[in-house]
Amino acid sequence: MKTPLTYLVCPLNWGLGHASRMIPVVYDLLQQGHHVILGGDGDALMLLSKEFPELQTLHIQDIKVKLGHHKMLWNILGLVPKIMYSAIREHYLLKRLLKTADIDVVISDNRYGLRNKKIKSVLVTHQLMVKLPKPIKVLEYPVHLLIKTISTKFDECWIPDYADKQNSLSGDLSHKYKAPYNTVFIGPLSRFDLVRAAVVDSMYEVVVVLSGPEPLRSHLERELREVLSATQIPILIVQGKPSEKIKYTTEGKVSTVSHLSTWELSGVLHKATTIICRSGYSSLMDLEHFKAKVILIPTPGQTEQEYLARHLNHRYVAVKQADIVLRLPALLQASI
Repeated sequence: MKTPLTYLVCPLNWGLGHASRMIPVVYDLLQQGHHVILGGDGDALMLLSKEFPELQTLHIQDIKVKLGHHKMLWNILGLVPKIMYSAIREHYLLKRLLKTADIDVVISDNRYGLRNKKIKSVLVTHQLMVKLPKPIKVLEYPVHLLIKTISTKFDECWIPDYADKQNSLSGDLSHKYKAPYNTVFIGPLSRFDLVRAAVVDSMYEVVVVLSGPEPLRSHLERELREVLSATQIPILIVQGKPSEKIKYTTEGKVSTVSHLSTWELSGVLHKATTIICRSGYSSLMDLEHFKAKVILIPTPGQTEQEYLARHLNHRYVAVKQADIVLRLPALLQASI
């Protein structure tokens, strides 16, 4: 039997996707007999701590991400210096932490500063290149070279996707350019991989799963609620707020819950005929587990989600947020 190691697992706090795909990683490490410390910030750390309440947690500060509908290009560009500063800060935080904590391996999901030469450092990312808006699209290759350079500073770079581009979920994001020498394609990661679905008596035909930075998450919830409240279809909106107490509320045919555990959410989604969600990469990995019709609503101006919706248009229906009122009611009726 291998000697148990202590792993620090720390995801980016940008929506819940980076944290949710670390859930199967943590389960696997625990099943192998290793010790796990959960690191992170905000809702990402809250999600992990609710899934694994028995594990130690460490607050590792992350940047505060707020994205609005307008001037998305400038919003994204404005994040660049914050991301660089955050990477430097967390790099030195880990260095100080290792003086007092017994950590053997750090697994960092898109937190580029969490690495140290004294321990094994693993980066998890599906973005070896970034889809940029047209005005700065010429910078895509230079940005890829920067990501590649940073990735090689880790001992391993895990890509949660298939190595075969033809079957790839991420498409260009991990396959367009040559991957770093330390890349390992580990296959898609979903929080539903190792969790048995709850046996639920679900009456919800449509389930909406929300996530992502504010205020965009709230904007989409309000717009969907206006459209969905006019239907006579039993609908559940899962708000993606793990920091709030789980409580169901119902207005007409639309029920709302702040958050569901992985096994509860899996049970509800298995019973649904239609799933509505953003086209974030972690959501797309989760959708592999369900047979329901899927309606993707990419975040307006977020080029990664817009690309992924196009890339997987042979599997799922994509609706622009601006077209929800016109298209969504007919799509829902057709799927019931």
